[in-house]
Amino acid sequence: MSCKWMSVGGLAALLFSAVLQAQPDQITVENAYVRGLPPSQRNTAAFFSVQNHRDRDVQIVAGASDAAEGLEIHGHQHRNGMMSMQREDAITVPAGGEFIFAPGAYHLMLINLTRPLTDGDQVQFNLKTAGGELITVDAPVISVLKPAPTPNNAARANMSHTEHKGMH
Repeated sequence: MSCKWMSVGGLAALLFSAVLQAQPDQITVENAYVRGLPPSQRNTAAFFSVQNHRDRDVQIVAGASDAAEGLEIHGHQHRNGMMSMQREDAITVPAGGEFIFAPGAYHLMLINLTRPLTDGDQVQFNLKTAGGELITVDAPVISVLKPAPTPNNAARANMSHTEHKGMH
C-alpha cells in the first residue's frame, strides 16, 4: 500500500483556493471623486464606477455622506431637445458587470453641503444595496478647475478605498 503526500506548496495552493471560494462575492467601487465647486455652491456631484462580482444583479440606492444633508442618484434625460437631470430611486449593477457614474450621465448628487469642499479634501459617502448592505467610499475632492479623471489616465489607479459593512 502506498501513500502519497501532497507537497507543502500543493497544500498551500489547495488551502488558498479554499479560502478564495469561501469568501463572498463583492461589490467594489473604483475611481471615486467629488467635484470641488466655488464655495457659494450648495450641491455637487460624485463620480465613480461600481463593480458587481456576484452572479446576480444588485440594486444600489443612495445612502448618506459626512459632507451633505442628502444624497440622490441622478440620471440625465433628453426631452424636447433639452437635457435635464432626473432623480432615480435606484440603479441596477448587472451580475458580473459594472455601472459607471460619470459627468453627463448618471451621477451621485450631494445636496445641501454641510461644509465647503476644497481641492484635496476627502469626502465619505455610502451607498446601500436593496438588501441593506452598506458600501462606504472615501473620495478625494477634485476642483472643477482641474481636468476630470478618466478611466484611461493615471487617476484610475485606486482613487478610492471601500469598506463593506453587513456583507456576508
